[in-house]
Amino acid sequence: MHRDLSEQGSKGEVLIVEDTPASLKLLSDLLTEAGYYVRQAPNGELALWTVQSRPPELILLDVRMPGIDGFEVCRRLKSSPATAHVPVIFLSAQHDTDDKVRGFALGGADFIAKPFQAEEILARTDAQVRLGRAQLALAAERAHLELRVHERTAELAELAASLEREVERRRANEDTLRLAARVFAATQDAIVIADAGGTIVATNPAFTDISGYDSSEMVGRHVSTLQTVQHNTSAYHAMMAALAGHGHWSGEMLARRKNGATFPGLLSVSTVAGANGEVENYIVVFMDITERKAEQHMIDFLSYHDALTGLPNRLLARQCFDEAQAAAQRNGQCVGVMCLDLDRFKSVNDSYGAPVGDQALQAVARLLRSCVPDGATVSRQGGDEFQIIVPDDAQLGATVAAAQAILAGLRDGLPLAMAAAEGAAQAAQPSPQLSTQHLGLTTSIGIAVCPADGSTFDELLRNADTALYRAKEVGRDNYAFFTERMDADIRAKLAIQAQLRGAIARGEFEVHYQPQMCLRTGTMLGAEALLRWHNPVLGQVPPNRFIPLAEEYGLISAIGVWVLDTVCAQIAAWQAQGLGTLKVAVNLAGSQFAHDSTVASVEQALRRHGVPPASLGLEITEGTVMGDPDKAVAALGRLKDIGVAISLDDFGTGYSSLAYLKRFPIDVLKIDKSFVDDVTTKASDAAIALSVISLAHNLNMRVIAEGVETREQVEFLAAHGCDEMQGYYFSRPLAAGAYTALLREKRLLNLLPE
Repeated sequence: MHRDLSEQGSKGEVLIVEDTPASLKLLSDLLTEAGYYVRQAPNGELALWTVQSRPPELILLDVRMPGIDGFEVCRRLKSSPATAHVPVIFLSAQHDTDDKVRGFALGGADFIAKPFQAEEILARTDAQVRLGRAQLALAAERAHLELRVHERTAELAELAASLEREVERRRANEDTLRLAARVFAATQDAIVIADAGGTIVATNPAFTDISGYDSSEMVGRHVSTLQTVQHNTSAYHAMMAALAGHGHWSGEMLARRKNGATFPGLLSVSTVAGANGEVENYIVVFMDITERKAEQHMIDFLSYHDALTGLPNRLLARQCFDEAQAAAQRNGQCVGVMCLDLDRFKSVNDSYGAPVGDQALQAVARLLRSCVPDGATVSRQGGDEFQIIVPDDAQLGATVAAAQAILAGLRDGLPLAMAAAEGAAQAAQPSPQLSTQHLGLTTSIGIAVCPADGSTFDELLRNADTALYRAKEVGRDNYAFFTERMDADIRAKLAIQAQLRGAIARGEFEVHYQPQMCLRTGTMLGAEALLRWHNPVLGQVPPNRFIPLAEEYGLISAIGVWVLDTVCAQIAAWQAQGLGTLKVAVNLAGSQFAHDSTVASVEQALRRHGVPPASLGLEITEGTVMGDPDKAVAALGRLKDIGVAISLDDFGTGYSSLAYLKRFPIDVLKIDKSFVDDVTTKASDAAIALSVISLAHNLNMRVIAEGVETREQVEFLAAHGCDEMQGYYFSRPLAAGAYTALLREKRLLNLLPE
C-alpha cells in the first residue's frame, strides 16, 4: 500500500543503507526523531530491491558494504530513470579524496564522514530533502506552465480561427457573433482587433488587466502604438514580414505596461482575409509569462549554483576552469586551483546553532569574492569546503595575494547578526533582539597549479586537497602549495610497478615457509607459502606493499603461477629426499581466483612435478569469495575436484553470509590474527574465536589459528578445540633451505601445553 507521507506530516522519506547495525540504528533513531519516515537496508542488494517499490526522497549510503558496495549501488540508482533523481549522501569512515571524486562522478550529492555528528546528519539531510522537493516542485510547475502554454496556444489558435469564421459570417449569423463576443470578453489572454488599416477596433477586458490601458484609450488608435520594447527593431520587422508573407506570426516579445514597467509576453498576430482574399482585420493575442520566466530562471540558477551562498556549484566551476585553462594556454599563463576548508567549523554550529552557521558560510562566501581578482571563480562544494580558480602568471602573485587576503580577512572576524545573550535567555520575550557580532574563523588552503601540478580539473583538485591536508598538519590558518615531496607516495607506487615488471625473470622472488602445527600431536603438518621480494633498487619490499600493486597493475596472475610452480617443485624435492608427506598452503589473490585459467595452472603445476593434489592447499580470503558468492561456489567446486584442500583465510573480518558458507566446499577456516592477538584478554575476541571453532567443527571443517605468538594463546586455543596453529611462537617464515633443515631435525618447534 502506498504511504502518503504528506498526510502523516513527515519531513520526508529517507532510506538508510548501512551494514553496521549500530550505525543503522543510530541514523534511523536520529532521523525518525527529527520527523522523517525512515526505511532501512543492511546491504546494497536489499537497498536496490527496496527502491523499486517506492523511491525515497534521500538515500544515506554506506561506501563499504557487503556484496555490492556503495559506489555500485549509486551507479545502478543513477542509471535507472525511476531513481536517477534521488539524491545520495555517501557515508564513509575513510577520508580518501579519490573516494569523494569517484562518488561525485557517480552522481553522489554529498559525503558524511564517520563517526557521525548528529547536527551534520540533520543539516545535510534537511538541505538535500528541501532541495529535492524544491526541484521536484519547480519541475512540476514548469511542466504545468508548459502544458498551460501549449493548451493556451491551441485555444488561441482555435479562437483565432473561430474569430475569423465569425467575422466572415458576422452579418449573417448574429447568434454566432454574440457567442464570439462572450468568448472575447471571457478569455484570460489579451486580445486586440484592428481593421485592415491597422486601427484598433476592440480590446477585451484581459487586455486592460495586463497592459493597464482601458479599451477607450486604445480604440481608434493605430495598432503600432501598442508598447513593445522591440518596436522598429529587427525582430519587429521580422514579425511584419511574416504577417505579409504567411498571415501569421508568434513568439516572445518584451512589452511595456501603461506605468512603464516591462514584462515578457507570448505574442500571436494573425490576419483575417475577406472573401476576395484581402486583409480585413488583424488579431493580436498575448499573455503575460513573467512568472514562467522567473521560475525558469530559478531552475537554471539552482542547476549551476549553491542554494545557500549563491556561489557556482561543482558543475559550473568545472566549466569556468575549462575556460580559464583554454585562455591560459593561449596566453602562456597558469591557473591556480585553491581548496579551502574552514578550521573546526563544527564548533560554530555546536556553539551558535545551524542558522548562525549558515550566516557564517554566507559571510565567508562574500569575503572570498572580495579577496579574489577579477576573472577568478569562487565555488562552494558543500559543507564548509570552497574552491577558487584563479587565472595567474608564472609568479603566481595573484594566487598568493588572494590566499593571504582570505586568511587575514577571516582573522579580522565576520560580522554576523546574533541574538543578544540577555535577550535569548528571557523566555517571555518571543523575538530576542539581534546584535552584530564578529565571529573569528580560520581556514586552511591547499593550492595546485595548472599545468605544473596537473592538466585536468579532477587531478588539480586531488593535488590541492593533498596540499590542504599538509596546511592543516603544520598548524592550520595557513596555505600550502602541492609539491613533489607531497607526491612521494604516488611516485613510490610507480617505482614499485616499474620494478615488478621483470622481477620473475630476474629471480628476485623467493618463497618462505611458515610451519603449521598440529595441536594434538605437536608435529608439523605442513606450512604456509609466503612470497618475499628483494629488489636491488628498492631493497626488501614488504608483501603488503607490492602484492596490492601487483593486483592493481594486472601482474598478480603471472606471479601466482610462479609461486604455484615453485611450491610444487619444493614439495617434490622434499618427498624425493624422504622428508615425508607435507601439505603446503598457497594464497590465491582475488583476481587470480576469478581468472578462468587458475584451475588449469594448478593442474599443470601438480602434473609437471608429480605432486599429489592432497599435498597442496589453496587459501582464499573471505572478501574474495563474498564478492560474487554464486560464482565463488562454482570456482571452488572446480578447484575441489582437482583434489586440493581449500582454506578460507581472514574469516570473521569481513561479511560472510552463513547461508553461503555452508555451500562453499571449504576444508579449513583460519582465525585471523586480529582475533588471536587479544584472545586471552578480550572477551569479545575470545567469543569470536570460539564461535569460529564451533562453527567450523559443526560444518566438518578444521580450524587453524594464525599469528600465534604467546604460550597463553596456544593454551587457550588448544583447550577449546583449535586443530592447528602457526605464528612466531613456533617459527618465523623460513627460506626453503632453513625449512628443509627443520624437517630433517624431526623435532617439535616448541613445547605444547601438557
